[in-house]
Amino acid sequence: MNLYEEIGSLFSEDGIISRSSGLEFRPQQLAMAQAIGRSLESSRHLIIEAPTGVGKSLAYLVPAIAFAIANKRKAIISTYTKNLQEQLIQKDIPLLRELMRKDFTAVLLKGRRNYLCTSRLRNALDHQKSFFERKAIHELEKIQSWAETTPDGDVEHLPFTPLPEIWQQVCSEQGMCSPKQCGSDCFYQQAKERTRSADLVVVNHALFFSLFALQDAEEHFLYENDFVIFDESHMIEQVAGLGMGKSISRAQVLFAIHRLYNPRSKKGILAKPRRKEIIELCTEAEGAAVSFFENIRARLTSSGVNSKTLRIRSPHFTSNTLATPLQRLQSALRNLEEHEELAIQKEELGGVKRLLWEAETLIEEFINQPDDSLTYWIEQSEGRNANINLNVAPTSIADSIGPKLFRRDSPVVMTSATLSVSGSLSYFQRRIGAHDAEAVILDTPFDFRRQMRMVLARDISSPDQPTYEQHLSRWIVEAVKRSKGKALVLFTSAALLKKMKEATLSAISEEGYSVLAQERGMQRHALLEEFKRDIHSVLFGLDSFWMGIDVPGEALEHVIITRLPFAVPDHPLTEAKMELIAQNGGNPFMEYTLPEAILKLRQGVGRLIRNRTDRGMITILDSRILSKQYGRAFLQSLPHCPIEVISANGESEEILPE
Repeated sequence: MNLYEEIGSLFSEDGIISRSSGLEFRPQQLAMAQAIGRSLESSRHLIIEAPTGVGKSLAYLVPAIAFAIANKRKAIISTYTKNLQEQLIQKDIPLLRELMRKDFTAVLLKGRRNYLCTSRLRNALDHQKSFFERKAIHELEKIQSWAETTPDGDVEHLPFTPLPEIWQQVCSEQGMCSPKQCGSDCFYQQAKERTRSADLVVVNHALFFSLFALQDAEEHFLYENDFVIFDESHMIEQVAGLGMGKSISRAQVLFAIHRLYNPRSKKGILAKPRRKEIIELCTEAEGAAVSFFENIRARLTSSGVNSKTLRIRSPHFTSNTLATPLQRLQSALRNLEEHEELAIQKEELGGVKRLLWEAETLIEEFINQPDDSLTYWIEQSEGRNANINLNVAPTSIADSIGPKLFRRDSPVVMTSATLSVSGSLSYFQRRIGAHDAEAVILDTPFDFRRQMRMVLARDISSPDQPTYEQHLSRWIVEAVKRSKGKALVLFTSAALLKKMKEATLSAISEEGYSVLAQERGMQRHALLEEFKRDIHSVLFGLDSFWMGIDVPGEALEHVIITRLPFAVPDHPLTEAKMELIAQNGGNPFMEYTLPEAILKLRQGVGRLIRNRTDRGMITILDSRILSKQYGRAFLQSLPHCPIEVISANGESEEILPE
């Protein structure tokens, strides 16, 4: 049986999957699986939009498994969210192992710092008084007890959240954890070994592109004779740029120095016996690091543009006062290794040397800016111990990653529910450099004309008018009343969300509906679970609620969009992308800002209808979708359903879908 026949036997109307309990025949799923099968067999790249309800996970897993086994190739499946990774490993793959009746192995691989390294744990326990304070030693002992029973050493399965400074001392780290140093009892080495013999390896986008950046071979991606399928591909451009980029922070530099000796706690690898020269050099390097990053923080604060980020447009924006202290410290460590017998493992000292060298190199590259295809920026994290990061990433994924990713004889398949703009995949193809890939858009399995209706506000003030917030609060309350709660209200600004919660809380509560809001300190997962439990509640959500959440049934029957999700070009990387378009003679708004907003709106609208029994409405409280010429592009990209245009005085006009 060839691949095409095997796909048909599983997905056809009388196929095994269609006859399985809880599953059903979906023509779009069959079409998707067949398209992927053809792509793999012909080694052609494929981009395929598979709307919600198609069942895309099974549609790509079946051809991937069958092709990998038949051709002795390794399938890499890359996703954006942990939820989907776990669904594939725990639910979909076991189901297909039973239905396909094939003997194959599938493993989940995470970044190495997710895994406990048993060699580093032993070393930390042997030198705990030198490394840790009393409170930390107690936590280290708890990790040791867990290590005796855990099957995988994954920090996510640790029954408590470890202190970052403790986990950093015992997790797998490059240079300190290798097959030679650790042997087969190390959890990360076990995970790596499982991937070598596996037919299917499930990773996330961030890990894929960080590993991909280290590869020099032109005939494979991560493993010999492999191929890759990306799900949730709408996040590829964002993740790939950061994954192929580099960053160095104040916290990273200080952590490397403090691994040797921390002047405050008097702890560290070289704390005992006390070595005066090393202690002095560590103290000098610490002071230089604090001063260097404080100067950068001052530069950021005084810019007056954005207190959190600042693009650095030209080299030598500051003096590299940190280079010499880091070099002196590295030289002293080399001297120490050559002339003294050390009580600690050499791997630990070698690992610190590598961290110091990386810090020195990255800071020098950031200051010199040798590559004009990259964007350089400073970023300050929030919180009491705000960190300062120096970041660099490719400005154009299409130019920097596209040629390396979309190569000959190694097929790449990309899929997502939302990739098209105005019925075309050309925008997505241009952004990622997939110019020669086959493009397929599948029909939706849902009947949107029957399942969904859209409400547009005609005479609400536009977001740039001073009366917008006053109007918006009234419209939100009226919209919530229409569905008797059961509403997800999506915002593009935390400040606006806070104002609207304060302005509408009393009126919504009087109707008997509770208001949940995504604010600082509120866990996204906990909010979502409460929203599902209280079926008449109203949830005010920010960016992370526009995508990746699934609330089928009566708990969510109304999605309210407060404004069209145009991104503010205040992030340096976004600004650089738009400048590049303008330099090439393009229109940044039409070629980047508008398509990105359309895709984001499609994600938000996609939260409503999750299965064939769902019903509900979409309300868009941004009059620009009716008054601006570009509004038609938004409407053309949304599901065709009945549209009601309403005015503040209650008048309404019905627009039937084309």
